[in-house]
Amino acid sequence: MRDGREALSTLGVALAAVAIQLPIYDRHLALLDEGYLLALAEEIARGKLLYRDVYVDNPFPGAFYLVSAWLRVAGTSIWASRLLAVGAFAVFTTLLFRAARAVMPRAWALGFAGLLLCYRIWAFPHWQIVSYSSLSATFLAGAVVLVLGAHALGAGACVGAAVLCKQDYGLGVGAALGLAILLAPERTGKVRRALAFAGSAALVVAPALLYFAAHGALRPFFDQTVVRPLRAAATSRYLGLPPLLPLLHQDAALRAGIGSYFPAVLLTLAERWSAIHSGWLYRETAVWDVVLKLLFYAPFLVWAAAALRWARGGLRDRHLVLLAYAGGFLLAFNRPRDWVHLMMVYPPVLLVGTTLLAAAPGRAARVLPSAALGLLALLSAELGRELRHAFDWPLASPRAGVLADAHNGPLLDELLAYIDAHAPPGAPVPVYPLQPMLEFLAGREGAGGVHVIWPGQDPARHERIIADLEARDVRLVIYSFSHYASLGSFRENAPRLFEYLARHYAIERVFAHEPFGPLWCALGRRPQGPPPGTALPGSDGLVPALWSFTPVLAERVGTPDAPVVAHLPLDVPPEQPRLDFAYGIDPERWLEAPSGPFTFTVTVDGALVFRASVDPQRRLEDRAWRPASIDLAAHAGQRVTLAFAIAAASAPPRPDDLAGWAEPRLSASAGTPPPTAAPAPSP
Repeated sequence: MRDGREALSTLGVALAAVAIQLPIYDRHLALLDEGYLLALAEEIARGKLLYRDVYVDNPFPGAFYLVSAWLRVAGTSIWASRLLAVGAFAVFTTLLFRAARAVMPRAWALGFAGLLLCYRIWAFPHWQIVSYSSLSATFLAGAVVLVLGAHALGAGACVGAAVLCKQDYGLGVGAALGLAILLAPERTGKVRRALAFAGSAALVVAPALLYFAAHGALRPFFDQTVVRPLRAAATSRYLGLPPLLPLLHQDAALRAGIGSYFPAVLLTLAERWSAIHSGWLYRETAVWDVVLKLLFYAPFLVWAAAALRWARGGLRDRHLVLLAYAGGFLLAFNRPRDWVHLMMVYPPVLLVGTTLLAAAPGRAARVLPSAALGLLALLSAELGRELRHAFDWPLASPRAGVLADAHNGPLLDELLAYIDAHAPPGAPVPVYPLQPMLEFLAGREGAGGVHVIWPGQDPARHERIIADLEARDVRLVIYSFSHYASLGSFRENAPRLFEYLARHYAIERVFAHEPFGPLWCALGRRPQGPPPGTALPGSDGLVPALWSFTPVLAERVGTPDAPVVAHLPLDVPPEQPRLDFAYGIDPERWLEAPSGPFTFTVTVDGALVFRASVDPQRRLEDRAWRPASIDLAAHAGQRVTLAFAIAAASAPPRPDDLAGWAEPRLSASAGTPPPTAAPAPSP
């Protein structure tokens, strides 16, 4: 009878874990994390070997090969991968419920399972998408259940699988669980079980290492998964924990990084975040600051409280296992210590905390947690409803099968249609710097086996990209101007690649539907050889620079009260002379706060010959290098002085590298506008 009730409880938890995901599992898509896993899984399907043919930033290979195998069975689409995510979370929740039943009464274990179901929405986008983190955590949930049941061989195998998916989680938790087995106070044969645990983990990991060694990829495997992650950890600018002080006042440092510290689901729901950000509670009080800091530091406090409580009361085997499980995740909580990564630490700590509460005396220890869980469930259900309704745009790509929001969905469809129309079938279409999902949705390869550009990469990667772009004469590259500020700019992270793209590609199309929304451009190959005519030299006030994606003469932006004029003496050719150029704002600054409009003027010996205004922050159609041409026939064969000026109503920030004149050239014959011109974005 008891076994029957246990089976029904376990089945009920599993079904509930599936059911609560069905309304939302196909909503949203993550262009970076989800796209990266899917893009590399597809590279495996193309017959490429990770680490040798494809650069991998940090993780061991397990998740990539698992997802690749799954897509071969279920179909190549985001939707198919989401089925795997639904299954992983259901297995994860069910396993942790079984772990809870090993250490607490059924009612408390069911309450813990309910807490995990609420956690699913707060952990967004983890568990919404397949990731190496969630797959590793699922295997580790199996490991802790098996350790609690004294099944060392199976537990070690689960740890080995977790290591292959995400080595820091697998090694951190695996080492802690192994230590718990070795130090278990209530069991005999501890050394034998610890050796069996370690041996079975090694038997899972070793064949993968031997596979890469046999294919000549062991050295790059070690470099990409061990050496470079350790180097990046020592030098990275990734966020740490929010500063503890000031605790009871608004914290400027926390709020400066609020996009990383705030619950991701609340930031994703634009209307919800707008209401919070503009509300009195956020603007006038420190409530949010205090709550966020408590949430970030709670895992450490709960673990310490449990360790102290159980050590004083006589440490038992199960207590040691729970502390090892949660402690291993805390050890593996590396930078960036943001909300998304914090959420992967929480389930083991929730298990420890619930175990503490289940043993606490008094009615309050039962009533208050029940009431809190009820309120959390209501709020979580409401957020799930909002998430479902916020993402209601079915993407057109047959590789999608998921719904985006109405702001991004149409833009993605437009961009993917452009790729289909302008790149030959099967031709590579690299996407830079951090949106590999577009490569997956378009069914296109990148270049050089590199799918993301971010800090700390080996410059040899970028030379490999350039060599591949040249060897395969790649005609189309997609570039995003929407960056993560904490990761630095594309130019900073890949200066050689940036220079190559700026000199060999030009903006052909801009994709933007709103002033501060996503912003992509299509880069097309420039014609071989220089444009016709003679390049205009720089001068005092006209500084040669390389911008996105063209050479320019940058000029400081002046104001009516403080005008800036650059004078350039010029010998005008005698036959059909013309000055061709493009004008505009550096595309990397199109998403800044409005500071225009900007007025461009050119005079010849004091006579106005050109005047135009652009305001790319407010007017999407001005997000382009605008072509222009000045007829100099009246000055043929003469020496004249050109005067260039760019003015704004008020002084903008960083006025020296804001606006400029793209590739100004003197031509001696009639012709077409310079090739740097870009069509306006679609409205």
